[in-house]
Amino acid sequence: MKSKLHSELQTKALHYMRHKGYWIKAIEMPTPQGIIDAWGISNSSTPRYETMAIEVKVSRNDYKSRSQKYKEYHAGNIANYCFLLCPEGMITEKDSPNWGILWYSEKTGRLRRIRDATRYEMTDNDKLAVMINFFYSGRNNVEKLTENFNL
Repeated sequence: MKSKLHSELQTKALHYMRHKGYWIKAIEMPTPQGIIDAWGISNSSTPRYETMAIEVKVSRNDYKSRSQKYKEYHAGNIANYCFLLCPEGMITEKDSPNWGILWYSEKTGRLRRIRDATRYEMTDNDKLAVMINFFYSGRNNVEKLTENFNL
């Protein structure tokens, strides 16, 4: 079961993406490599619709899980930029050499980028596979959207 902090950090991840110009965003995005806590694609065709994935980690055990190691190994199939978002100080630069790190301060309620993410070159087929998972997941289902947002 997802904790309150985990849900709060997923929302912070979406706000971070919006601030960076990512227009299609989703929480708990299914990908061929597993579910990503937050995922987005930029609204600019230059350079070729960049994608971003943010994994939320609220404990060291969560970070050390086998599924996280699998995602880190296959990061180039998930997004152009992959970040870990965690409470301040929980994950350091030496813990994850290729993923960017974002820290959340409970004191201020703000995110701070500790390290930029390595840019992965995604093929068009990789991006298409992720988008197919996005659409197949029902996130574009108008009835579901109406239900969830009381439209």
